[in-house]
Amino acid sequence: MNGRAWHRRLPWLALGLAGLLALAPVTAAAPGGPSVLRVPDDAADVVRRIERLTRWAPGVVSVWYYDLSTHETFGVRADEVYTAASTVKVLIANYLYHLAATGQVSLDEPLAIRAVDWKDGSGILNGVPDGTRLPLREVARLMLVHSDNTAANALMRRLGVQPMVQYYRSLGIRYGTPRMHTPGELWEGNRIAPEDLGIVLRNIWEAARRSPEPWEELLGFMRESRSKGRIPAGLPSHVPMANKTGSKGTSFHDAALVLDRRPYVLVVMTQGMTARQASHYIAAVSREVWEWHVRRGVRRP
Repeated sequence: MNGRAWHRRLPWLALGLAGLLALAPVTAAAPGGPSVLRVPDDAADVVRRIERLTRWAPGVVSVWYYDLSTHETFGVRADEVYTAASTVKVLIANYLYHLAATGQVSLDEPLAIRAVDWKDGSGILNGVPDGTRLPLREVARLMLVHSDNTAANALMRRLGVQPMVQYYRSLGIRYGTPRMHTPGELWEGNRIAPEDLGIVLRNIWEAARRSPEPWEELLGFMRESRSKGRIPAGLPSHVPMANKTGSKGTSFHDAALVLDRRPYVLVVMTQGMTARQASHYIAAVSREVWEWHVRRGVRRP
């Protein structure tokens, strides 16, 4: 079954934020970003390699690439919509740091963790005493570094959905998350396309370039990611990067800022494989993209 077939068969359980954000074209510019995205003249080569590599994969693989220096981009099934899993945490963090950068919240503000926020799975906050207070920045750190699900629920309760709708509209996100009607619902039904997730990473990078504080802190948390498989496994060990993985059911993803001397965004999302299979294909795609990216840099004057 191809990607479009399976995502068409997943019903929208409710409009929520995900439904409301099916709005602007993906090429809409982020504030302060480029107004036009260009497809590299030599992208056909790497696209062929990726398609050949993934042709016999037991599931679906989608890819989105964006060169942060040249504003060139390409995608392979990049408009397919996937279960977001923990990549949703990038969107929560991006919105929080946008609010901090614009003076609407303080990252030192204490946030009470409530029992309603508790969520099994990754992280250390599940089951902490009701009312435990931590600064917003520490809750964000736990959400990104340890992929803490309880931290994500608590932040969503604090930030709210509707303001986030308006914010992600401004970034041109067509499919967006998180969708959350009551605390604890964050993990059901959130979906996003690779290109939309890539736009969020691009926004983080460009915001950090314009105004390092507080965005460099967010990038630092993403650099501390505990995951060294998937996209990092396809890169030389000396290449710095900031990434966030996501895993739920048979959906396995990675979204990364590869911080080479000419940095780029790479998002690889999969559906219908085991964790081991998905990790293999994500790493293989990462390696192909890296080698192509390096060859392009060598050819440039």
